[in-house]
Formats: sequence, structure tokens, C-alpha cells
Amino acid sequence: MSNTSGFSVSKPVALWNKPIKADFKELFKSLGKGVINGVFGQWGEVAKDAVEATAALGLGSAPEEVAWLLIYRSLVEAIVSLVKGNQELLFEQPNESDLDELCDRLNDSLVSIELRIDQDFFSRPKDLPILEAIKTAFADWLKYFSVNQAQALTISHRLPTYFVYALHEEWAKNPEKYACLKEELDTPFTQANEREQSWQRYLAWLQKQVEEPMLLEAFGLKQVYVPLHAYYKQKVGGEKEEEFERRVREDEKYDRIVLNLETELEAWLEKSDRNDAIRVISGGPGSGKSSFAKIFAANQAEKGKIPVLFIPLHHFEPSDDLVEAVGKFVRDDTSLRHNPLDKDKADSRLLIIFDGLDELAMQGKIATETAQQFVREVQRKIERFNVQKTCLQVLIGGRELVVQANSSDFRQLQQILHILPYFVTEDERKNYIDDQNLLQQDQRQIWWQKYGNASGRAYDCLPEELTRNNLTEITAQPLLNYLVALSFDQQKKFPTDGNLNAIYANLLTAVYQRGWERHQHPAIDGIEEKDFIRILEEIALASWHGDGRTTTVREIEAHCEHSSLKSLLDKFQESAKLGVTRLLTAFYFRESGVKEQEKTFEFTHKSFGEYLTAKRIVREVRLIDKKLKDRQDDPDEGWDEREALKRWAILCGASHIDEYLFKFVADEMRLQNPSDVGNWQQTLCHLIGFMLRHGMPMERLTPRPDFQEENRQARNAEEALLAVLNACARVTKTVSKIKWHTHEAFGIWISRLQGQRLNIFTDVFCLNCLSFLDLQGCVLVYKDFYKANLEGTNLEWANLVGANFEEANLQGANLEEAYLQRANLQWATLVGANLQQANLQQTNLVGANLVGANLEMAYLQEANLERANLERANL
Repeated sequence: MSNTSGFSVSKPVALWNKPIKADFKELFKSLGKGVINGVFGQWGEVAKDAVEATAALGLGSAPEEVAWLLIYRSLVEAIVSLVKGNQELLFEQPNESDLDELCDRLNDSLVSIELRIDQDFFSRPKDLPILEAIKTAFADWLKYFSVNQAQALTISHRLPTYFVYALHEEWAKNPEKYACLKEELDTPFTQANEREQSWQRYLAWLQKQVEEPMLLEAFGLKQVYVPLHAYYKQKVGGEKEEEFERRVREDEKYDRIVLNLETELEAWLEKSDRNDAIRVISGGPGSGKSSFAKIFAANQAEKGKIPVLFIPLHHFEPSDDLVEAVGKFVRDDTSLRHNPLDKDKADSRLLIIFDGLDELAMQGKIATETAQQFVREVQRKIERFNVQKTCLQVLIGGRELVVQANSSDFRQLQQILHILPYFVTEDERKNYIDDQNLLQQDQRQIWWQKYGNASGRAYDCLPEELTRNNLTEITAQPLLNYLVALSFDQQKKFPTDGNLNAIYANLLTAVYQRGWERHQHPAIDGIEEKDFIRILEEIALASWHGDGRTTTVREIEAHCEHSSLKSLLDKFQESAKLGVTRLLTAFYFRESGVKEQEKTFEFTHKSFGEYLTAKRIVREVRLIDKKLKDRQDDPDEGWDEREALKRWAILCGASHIDEYLFKFVADEMRLQNPSDVGNWQQTLCHLIGFMLRHGMPMERLTPRPDFQEENRQARNAEEALLAVLNACARVTKTVSKIKWHTHEAFGIWISRLQGQRLNIFTDVFCLNCLSFLDLQGCVLVYKDFYKANLEGTNLEWANLVGANFEEANLQGANLEEAYLQRANLQWATLVGANLQQANLQQTNLVGANLVGANLEMAYLQEANLERANLERANL
């Protein structure tokens, strides 16, 4: 038998038609019975039954028969995996007699298929001819279970990728069964050593990831992915480097050069410059960073030129040594049998993609510091590995703020690539240099066309109802655009004010109605939509109290117990633990590993958790307001201030609020009744005043933390009070009147909250929450308010001598008779501010925007007004 010619599995036809017929009939029949009998979660048994049917076929040890067994087992595993991943779509159940007839018909269509195994099969297993026939039969089987035509085709088209992964899995699990193929076929697949096999298996897994279904869809990311555009900043020629004040205004000194993100990174890989071995992708929440990282990893895996390792950083435990940390990740989270960074086992080339720089966490260290240390350790290791030639290249993705905080470590041209939205308006295009005219294309139209084809919903472009200008910012963002599609499909109507929380709320309703109200998913049988959402909020809270994205069933149960939601959990048909597991895996969560012998689940996108956590925080504000009023009406009812603050500490003490969560809180406040928000604003003012006089009642926590942890949680809870108060004030546009018990009380408090700046690039969160605040007469000498938001704040008579307000927003602020001697108001926004009789002696007002400001009788001796804008100012 020739190694080059291969051998035919289906010749002679008389020998092979019979077993093929029996095999596929049993496979489709087992799958159908699995659906009819509702064996959700037990697909492993279905696969086992289908595979064991081959035992009765009398297959021998000839290479042809062994090869057929390998292919058949892999096909079974691939098809079962596809059915399992889309089981929610199979909601109508034919009877068993109809199923027999269907299986016979499908089987007949496969009878005459010839299967040939040669060198090419193991080089390109996706091209196996029988796959096309099986895809057609599989699609027909899916349609029998009321999956529509487009969904059936979409699912069946994913079969080749699933098959390749299953092939590698089967070969790795049962090498002894297929030993004879090594002798017959001389291919990289059959002759690969254990190390090479583990790489092949892992790279097949990477390709499968982008084919796995999104939420409750039949399609995966690959089917609807649209290549992203990005830009890098290039310093304007001839401009000199200036001092600190100029550095923070960098956008005015840089051109933004537009490029195709994947093409740029392909060229970077091809160039393989050892002095340019790091690229960084920066983008906001939902901008497509993680999707791009997965697609890029899968594409590189398919090309097979450079081994690629994909590391989601929320699964990664950073340490002082990158090699050790990567080794632990590889051992715990991948099928690789070796650490590709080990000196004696290192590959000649390796690309590592680190996704989620903002999600790094290390015990006892703040996230910004952890990210900075991680970046510098990556740089050190790259220098070590690339001494003589380029062996290691690294791609890092992260949210804008964390990338900005580390920008001083990425100074090379084109090193930081900023993701652009699907659509850039004509006015905005003027801010970019786009020699390739990439921004002329509205990529939303391409996405909706792909989505229409994959889902069967007949869209060929962005629906006219969604083309309004106030929705452009939302539909231009990849994740939000997809969420818009999900909720629009169900309701054919859409929130018109552009509030992101309204979109997420629409999605929750749409997913509930689509996934369970009609078909009654067993995990939430008997649970109403409001209770469903309430449990999701508690899951989000458990995740926020952890690492921001992941949680365990045990942690969820503990949170539900504390919040008196045990009765809701008990509504699940089976035990609470299994019920929660099903709920998690059915909604927008996925299993992500093991923590303390418990399965962990993670939000498929971090912003899902942030939105639900924001809803939970607003729910608590409403409850606190009610309970405090109940106590006022009846001393035996409700809570006193200490009980309310204890509840708040439990809710907001474990983790700190950041800019992203705060935006969801602010948007959620906008959806509430303005009258209620006004009442909550007064309640929070009262609570903050009480807290400043008496302290956070941390002694009431059970179990009580040690002092250091107690202090950390108290600070987080206090900052959350300020942030949520500010969210209320942004809705009401009225000044929050807190009773400061001393003139220095606010200054002492804000110093505690803001701590020490790490660098000039990272904004201090609490300083963004100072708008519409009554700080009349407060002592704030030499206080740091750099880039603070003090819009509409009352600083009348405040002592602000030497304070730093550089680039601060003081629009509409009241600074009447304020003491601002030697204060720094450089580049500050003071539009419409009241500076009547303010003492501005030796004050730095360089570049300040004083349009419409009232400076009547202000004392301006030696004040520096160079480049200040005094248009319509009252002097």
C-alpha cells in the first residue's frame, strides 16, 4: 500500500455502504431521541451511545477501517457538540416514528458517498468530501426540529471546524487505537510528536472558539464579524516637545492615521522586528477588542505560520516572572503539554495575545499598578527572548483608560492602535488622515447584512428605524449594535434617547421572552421576568465583589441568601445549584474554570455585569430611601442611618466603583422618575453628613474584617455614596446640600478618597463626581483638583489658595468671593462661572476658557491671563 496514494475507506462499495448506513442512522436517531426526551446537559451520553453503535459493525484492524473509526468518532463528537450548543433552538419535538422515517431518509442520502483517506486529508481535514453531504443531511435534521432554513445552514456550516477540533481531540485521547495509521501515512498530523500534537490540538481549539454560538444564536462570531479599522497617533512634524501642560493636550499635537487593523498586524508579524515586538490595541467597552483578538488568533492558527497563544487576562495570575505565570496558565487552561516560554522548550517563533489588560488583578495591589508591572515584565522578557532574532511577539488589548495609564511604556510609532467604530460621521472624519478612504465605508451596513444572512431575518442593511442621528454612536459600536439587533428583532421599536441602559433593559426583556417565555426553558420555569432580572442582578453583584467578571454558584447562593432571594432560587425545578448552573450557561455567561473546587462562570462581556450591578445599586438606593422614611413614620419600622450605611457597606465595600460602572449608574438614574431621584439625592446628602460625623458602621459587619480590610471597604463604600449622589445630581441639575460639620470636613474626606496619584495620565475617579455640590465656605488650601468635574458646584467663600484646578471643569460654578490666590486654573473651563469679587491675585489663568464668566469686581493683581478666552466675560 503506497503512502502517497493513500487508501479508500469506501471501496469496495459493497463492503462499506452497509456500515455507513447503520452508523449515521444510529447517530441521527440518538440525537433526535436526546432532543425528544429532553436530556439537556447529558449530550455526552448521547455521543457515547452513538459511538458504541460501531461496536456491532465488526470493524477490524485494517488501516481503512481504523481511519473510518477515527473519522466517524470525530464526526459524532462534532455534531453532538453543535446540537448541544444550539439546544435552545430545538423547541418543537416530532414523535419517534417520524424521527425513524427522517433518519432513514437522511441515511439513504449518504449511502453512495465514497470516503478516501490520503496525505491531503490530514493536511486539510476540512476538505473531506463527505462533510458536504453530512452538512446537508444535518441541516435537514435540524429543520425537522423547527430550526429555520438560515439557522440550519448556519449551524451545519460550522461542522468542518468542529470536526477538525474533534479529530485532534480523538487522536490525542486514543493514540493507541490509531497507531497503525502512523505506519501507513507519512503526514505532519500522523507523525507529529506529543509536543506538536498538543499545538495542533490547541490551534484547532482556537479556530473552534470563533465558531461557537453567540448568546442564543445559531451563528458564531466568525459568521458576523466585520474587520475593524483603527488609527495610530503620529506627532505633527515640526512641533517641539513641550512641558507638562502641553503633554496632557496631546490630541492637538498628533495626527490620527487610519488603517485596517488586521492588515497592519499581519504586516507587523511578517516584518518580525525584534526591536518592535509589542503592539497594543486600545478601545472602549464593546469596541470589539476581544472579538478581534479571538478572530486574529483563529486566523493565525489556521495559517499555521506562527504558533499563537491566546490568554484572556481575567484567567491569568500575574507574577514577578512572566514565564512562570504563562506556564501556570498553559497547564491549567489549555491542552498544551509544555510551556512555550520555557528556555529548553521554546518555539522558534511565538505570538502571545493578552486580552483584557484592564482585568488584571493581584492580591493587595490596585489594578493600575498591577497592569503597569505586568507590561514592564512583558517588555523585559521580550528583550531577553529576542536578543539575537525575533522569537517572541506580543499583542496586548485593553480598555482605553488602562492603556492610557501605561502609554509612557509604549512610545514607538504605531505601537498603540486605537479601535475605530463601525461608522465615523463626515464631520468626525476631518480629525483623521485616511489615505485609503476606509472611513468612507459604513461598516454597520455590512454587519447587518451578515447578521441577516446568518440569522434568517432578511436584513440587507441597517434598518431605517435605527438610522437616526441620536442612535449613531450606539449602532457604531460592535457590541451595542449587536444588542440593538437582538432587542430590535423582538420589539421592532427602540429607545430614542440613546440611553445605553434602556438598550440593555430591552435586551433583557427580549432574551427572556425569546428564550424562555415561549419555550419555557426548564431552568426558569415559573419565574417571572422581574424575578429573573433580580437574580441576574445578584449574580452581577457576586461577580463585582469578586474579580469583576467571574463568580461561582456558591458565591451566587450566598448573595441570594443575604438578599432574601432564597425563595426565588427554590423556584427552580431542580436543586438551586443545578438551576443556577443552567441559568448561567443559558444566558450570557459561560463556564470559565474552577475556583476552590467550584465551577466558575463569567459574563461573556464585562459590560453585561456592569449594567446589572448598576441596576442593583440603584435598587438599593430606592430601598434605603424607603426604609429611612419608614423609620421616620414609625420607630418600629424601617432602618436607622447606621443600618442603612451597614447595608451600603455590604453592597459597595468589597469593590470600588470605576468610570465604566459609574456611567451605567448615571444612565440608570436617568431612567427613573425625576421626582424620586430628587428625593434620593436629599437622602444621600443626609447619609453622607451622618457618615462624616459618626463614621461608617463597619463594626456591624458579620464577620467583622480586620482593620486594614475594614478601612478599605469603608473607603470604597464612601466613594460609592459620593458617586451615586453625583449621579442623582446630574439628573436633577440641583446642588447637593450636605451639612459639613466643620469647614475642613470635605477637604479631609476628599483627600481620603482620592489618595495618591500614580501618574499624570490616570484620572482620579472621585474627582469626576464633584459637580452640583455645595462646598460653600470649605477650606481646600492647596488641594489637588486636576481635571476635576466641578460643574455647577457652589464654591462661594471657599478658601482655595494654591489649589490646582488645571483642566478642571468649573462651568457654571459659583466662585463668588472665593479665595483663589496663587491657584492654578490653567486651561480650566470657566464658561458662565461666577467670579464676582473673587480674589485672583497671582492666579494662573493661562488658556482658561472664561467665555461669559462674571469677573465683576474680581481682584486680578498679577493674575496671568495669557491665551485666556474672555469672550463676553463681564470684567
